[in-house]
Amino acid sequence: MSGTKKQEVELRVLELLEEFEDKLESSPTVPLTGKILVDRQELLSIIKDINMLLPDEYQQVRFIKSQKSQILEEANNLADELVNNARHEELRIIETVKAQETEILISATNRAKELVNDSEIMRQARVKAQELIQDAESKAEGIRNGSYDYAEDVMKRVELNISKILYTIKENIDELEAFK
Repeated sequence: MSGTKKQEVELRVLELLEEFEDKLESSPTVPLTGKILVDRQELLSIIKDINMLLPDEYQQVRFIKSQKSQILEEANNLADELVNNARHEELRIIETVKAQETEILISATNRAKELVNDSEIMRQARVKAQELIQDAESKAEGIRNGSYDYAEDVMKRVELNISKILYTIKENIDELEAFK
């Protein structure tokens, strides 16, 4: 919109607002109430004229404002879905780690039983069994810690995504409020 065209629109809007104000001030009052009687059609016509003069940006803001609750609902649904997916992933990882831990312990126990034949072999078997059990427990602990780290990382990424979504929503709300 060119500078002179914009000034003409602004002047016309101001004229319409003055006309609106004049209509309100010149309207007859209802005795004892302080209220006035106005011609509804005249005032609506002035408001429609003002709306038609407003730039397209204002019309877009009105549309976005009318869609605000839908945008918030979609963002909340997406956030809920992300949180649920992260929880399911965490449970899956924990179950996998528990299964691996059980397999390692069973394998170590079976290997220890195989080594028990006579006294020297039994002593060696005990030593080896203890090493295997400690190694298995150490590996299981490492796997468990790794799964918790992974689950924490997934949850942090979910939290970051939700924060970004909420920040975008907040910016949109602030923009809408700025056009009020």
